[in-house]
Amino acid sequence: MRQVDLADSLGLAQTTIANYEQGIRFPNEKILSQIADYFNVSLDYMIARTDVRLSNEDIMYNDIYQQTDIYENTELSSLQKEYFNSVLNGNKQLAVKLILDSVDNKVSAKDIYIYVLERSLKEIGRLWEMNIIDIYQEHYFSNVTQQIMSQLYPYIYTKERNGFSCVSLGVSGEFHNIGVRMVTDFLDAAGWNTYFLGSDIPTQSVIRAIQDRKANILAISATMSFNLDAVSSLIKAVRSSKGCANVKIMVGGRAFNISKQLWKVVGADAYANTAEQAVKMAEHLTTIDALLK
Repeated sequence: MRQVDLADSLGLAQTTIANYEQGIRFPNEKILSQIADYFNVSLDYMIARTDVRLSNEDIMYNDIYQQTDIYENTELSSLQKEYFNSVLNGNKQLAVKLILDSVDNKVSAKDIYIYVLERSLKEIGRLWEMNIIDIYQEHYFSNVTQQIMSQLYPYIYTKERNGFSCVSLGVSGEFHNIGVRMVTDFLDAAGWNTYFLGSDIPTQSVIRAIQDRKANILAISATMSFNLDAVSSLIKAVRSSKGCANVKIMVGGRAFNISKQLWKVVGADAYANTAEQAVKMAEHLTTIDALLK
């Protein structure tokens, strides 16, 4: 993010933030606490005394397979834990069998997405951020989950279309696209015509896709915070294109979970934290747009 954005949020001058970055000045205790709260990190992490980024130490567990409270008390919590453990242990065959057997037993593919896959991905991301697992484990987990999503797609797709379309992608430089793929599948299931572009797509090609597909929604995902500038640049380019005047822009991904206000900073119309929330937000944006017309 820009120095001026952080400065505005903290009630400071931009030059003060610049001086902090250049080592000319150092924040006092009050400002340090404000910065830590803004980025949801611990003070120890900010001054490089620990690699544990999260400020809430209570969510750290000795057993890396134990889930936080938000993953409990659902009908599919048992399946989620079995799936999570099997993939983390490298047993892809068991993981696939668990999911496909559940579908055969009439568990909806949508519920598997929400209560098993999505929650498992958030947990694996949490463990990676805390340096409990290695990056190869996080990548393996994501790849296995994408393979399973491909097998579930026929169960989640609906033939009825609602006339709306969405172009979705991971911003340039991103390697984590599974979240936005899940959003795309959910929109597909809700009757949208969807066009998932992957990542590292040239800006002009994104604009052409919006125009060619008459997109109502552009969904952009960013996992790593250093890609937020790329999100902002893409949004500015889309906004400045005459052929994209009517498209609404929705953002999401782990990078936007740092602060609830980041989606405004990059110039988006909305932010969604889950695939299910993304569908509701997309429908909300298109409804408002229709009313304004």
